[in-house]
Amino acid sequence: MADDKRTQPRRRRPRDESADDSYPPNYTTLPVDERRDPNQVLTDMLTRLSCLDLSGRVTKIGTHAKSGGSYSDIFHGRLLSNGKLVAIRELRAHIFPEAELKKSIALELRIWSDLEHPNVLPLLGFTLDFGPHPVFVTEWMSNGTVLDYVKANPAASVLQLSIGIAAGLRYLHKREIVHADVKSSNVLVSPTGVPSLIDFGLSRLLVISQVIMSTREAGGTFRWMAHELCGGRTPEHWRESLRTVATKESDVWAYGMTVLELLTKSYPYSHLKTDFQVFSAIGKGSLPPKPSNLMGPEEIALWQDICSPCWSSTASHRPTMSELLKDLHDLEHSIGLKRKHK
Repeated sequence: MADDKRTQPRRRRPRDESADDSYPPNYTTLPVDERRDPNQVLTDMLTRLSCLDLSGRVTKIGTHAKSGGSYSDIFHGRLLSNGKLVAIRELRAHIFPEAELKKSIALELRIWSDLEHPNVLPLLGFTLDFGPHPVFVTEWMSNGTVLDYVKANPAASVLQLSIGIAAGLRYLHKREIVHADVKSSNVLVSPTGVPSLIDFGLSRLLVISQVIMSTREAGGTFRWMAHELCGGRTPEHWRESLRTVATKESDVWAYGMTVLELLTKSYPYSHLKTDFQVFSAIGKGSLPPKPSNLMGPEEIALWQDICSPCWSSTASHRPTMSELLKDLHDLEHSIGLKRKHK
């Protein structure tokens, strides 16, 4: 695919490593060693994070899941101590080999428990009360997903929501964490309208994530998958593209698709009905058409200056999340000035 104007290389700004968090910790020594016994890995992690153990202090409300992500089911719950509503997130154990599941839980607990950012949903704790494996407990987000939110609140600012999501992803990337499953259903909105990233079921540290994604792992996420993850190969990088790995650059592509969801109030490639059609279209370089329902200069700028650069077929030509966040703040400032002078 020949890059059009939307996907031309852009001049990179100097990286700002001091904008909103300290230098990332060294995660290369994570105690999740492939050579260790999975039971011991998980036991050690639960012991290490015993301060987050909510066993005996959480109850489910109802027996059916309220929602779910690619790898988990979400149940409504309540803290017994104060009645606070919570979400109980259970990984779907049947889709994971037992050893992989235990190490994934240990890794996710290790990563999630160390994150602190307004646009990343905090982990309240875990509990051992609902099955043989630990489940995760977070605050209950009554506004649902960010796509639910913009559908229910037509006056909601897509720009402000896009800024929040970008800030959360930038925070993860600066800590060398690839989310790897960025989409509207993995962004929840707080009662005050703040978007928060969730579901690190596919999240992997860069040093761990260099594995080929299987069809099982990719299921349900094709509409947000980058060109290189759908078989696309640029001539200069065809060897590297033989290994389809989740990267910061593929997160950027998915971020652009997520902003597109907020603009169109629909999933990417909504005109295509099957995963195969979507996978084939992205691999061949077919980008989403310009939405016909864009309202005003703000949404036009989000499409043209934010979404489109994220979809360069060459991953290295995509902006970083730091650059996108700077562009979003510039747009916010520009829109504010125009409104002020009306």
